Amino acid sequence: MDNYERQLDAAEYEGVAKDLSKRQQYSRGFFTVEGFADGPITPERINGLLAQIRPPYGYGVLAPLPLPEFPSLPSRPNDFIPAAPPTGLRSIFSKPPPPAPRGFSPEILEKEARLIQKTADKRSAFQRKHEAIAHQLTEVRTRCEADDLDAVRFMMNLAHARNHLPAAIHRPIQFDFDQSSRVLLCSIEIPDFAKLPIVKRRGKSYEYVPVAPKERKVLNEALLYSLCIRAAFLAAQCNIRNWFDVVAVNASQQWNDRATGSSKQGIIASLQGSSREFMGLRPDQIDPKTCFRHFKGISTPSVEDIAAVRPIFILNKDDKRVVGNRDVDSEMDVEANIAAMPWEDFEHLVRQLFEWEFGGKGVEVKVFRLSRDHGVDAVMYDPDPLRGGKYVLQAKRYTRTVDVAAVRDLYGTVINEGANRGILVTTSGFGPDSRDFVKDKPITLIDGSYLVQMLRKHGRNYRIDLAEARKLNKEGS
Repeated sequence: MDNYERQLDAAEYEGVAKDLSKRQQYSRGFFTVEGFADGPITPERINGLLAQIRPPYGYGVLAPLPLPEFPSLPSRPNDFIPAAPPTGLRSIFSKPPPPAPRGFSPEILEKEARLIQKTADKRSAFQRKHEAIAHQLTEVRTRCEADDLDAVRFMMNLAHARNHLPAAIHRPIQFDFDQSSRVLLCSIEIPDFAKLPIVKRRGKSYEYVPVAPKERKVLNEALLYSLCIRAAFLAAQCNIRNWFDVVAVNASQQWNDRATGSSKQGIIASLQGSSREFMGLRPDQIDPKTCFRHFKGISTPSVEDIAAVRPIFILNKDDKRVVGNRDVDSEMDVEANIAAMPWEDFEHLVRQLFEWEFGGKGVEVKVFRLSRDHGVDAVMYDPDPLRGGKYVLQAKRYTRTVDVAAVRDLYGTVINEGANRGILVTTSGFGPDSRDFVKDKPITLIDGSYLVQMLRKHGRNYRIDLAEARKLNKEGS
């Protein structure tokens, strides 16, 4: 039963997409090493990236993953212990004694009952999660059918997550629509070839060794071409309501220049073609390099001496609502009272805080002029299919309790922008009316005390002194 309980505790249900980024111990020959749950990167895995793409696509991904199988509870042994047969002359004239009752200790019976209940509770929790996710994904489909492009982005991210990449080469992907030219731009990241371990087995042994330099070069090229084609193919499969005519892919990479050792970043491959043509590809029959050339893709001349290329398609991201980002944190005193700082600086500080919190996960934070009072709000785009979407951030540098009207305004902004959630950050606090209003709405309230905790998490020891701020700012509200 101990082994059963370990298996039960290890059972997880992601619901939307499997998380292969967790590191765990696995066997390599006679040794146990720590690494990604899905193992090392081998030539077979790189050459099979496209062949491993499988349906469902499009609306088919808007369904929860099936519930996991639970381990089988071990059955009780027989209730009687067979008696030893008689030996010698007794074996001729004597009958075998009856079996002795086995019996179980109260501790064993109690543990069995506890595990049965624990299994039922976990199964029920998984079922509730399955139903909740099913409801959420149904809402995403409804939004897609209403041509909500943020919902379409989520669906495409989920399609990529369900056709998972090995954890060592998994990177965020971003989708941008140019509605005037009806082009979808897929922006992907390529791992640094110099730092990517590619190994193969030594003969028939279980030992892994690095591939030879010549083979490594060929594999890195195949990886680059495959990732570009994969992004375009999966995006085209999600073009259910003809939201775009053309798919463009820009693949960026960060690398160290072999001549100077300096860090560089840029686009190293670019691809473009009609959505219809990408949709008709048969990934399991494709040679990546030949397919890339068929679409007249361009790439770095060498995967060893990387050089950036000019992309085929450049998306014009100019938006009159966008406000230039500013680094206010570097100019602040170590223990500054953020309740007394200029309101524009406070709003940019909130943007920086959310970049520190989520920027390493592929989240993009931009500052927009959205609110009705012409204030500055940050909009956060998260490409991750598990938690992703569009989030509106509003920052209120107040010295008095935030009125419920400000919370209602944020909710209106969330609806108008088609966002997943609104987050209101303030230096002060919220009254009971505000907290009652958000109970059944996609709104998160962050008051001054929690804001200070978030800042300290990232090494910023700023403080909030409302009385001092009211005096310095000479404001009564």
